Amino acid sequence: MNNPDFHLAIRRIRRLHWLHYPVQTLVMAAVVMGLGSRLSGLAGSAVTPAWPGVLLLSAMVPLVGLLLYSVSRRLRPNLRRLAEDNLRIYKSRIFLRNSLLGLLILPLLVSYVLTHGWLEIVCCGILLLVLPMLTAPSATAYQRWLLS
Repeated sequence: MNNPDFHLAIRRIRRLHWLHYPVQTLVMAAVVMGLGSRLSGLAGSAVTPAWPGVLLLSAMVPLVGLLLYSVSRRLRPNLRRLAEDNLRIYKSRIFLRNSLLGLLILPLLVSYVLTHGWLEIVCCGILLLVLPMLTAPSATAYQRWLLS
């Protein structure tokens, strides 16, 4: 795999990987902060009109996670395919895996809206630093995936 096009493609996948977590976190934070008044009202009173939405959201997050996990497990390499197709499938698998792991930040964001504690934001920052470093794609990771 000394092909320069291959290394260029891996660098593109790495850039997408490093951008994915902050962008997904910003989108989730915008949604959670947008719903913040309803969520914080839920913590302050016994019953508010927002509780069905919160229950639906809390039920949908694991379902979306399971869906992403099952789809990413079905993305398998095939040595008979063109190299470009295998790279495209690998990029799709990385994107789905990052989406699934990015959902780990959602409970911390909801907790921050409810408690306004600084510890949740610190934990979000730590996750935003640790997750991309632990799951960074590389040429050797791609080769291991290709041979699996």
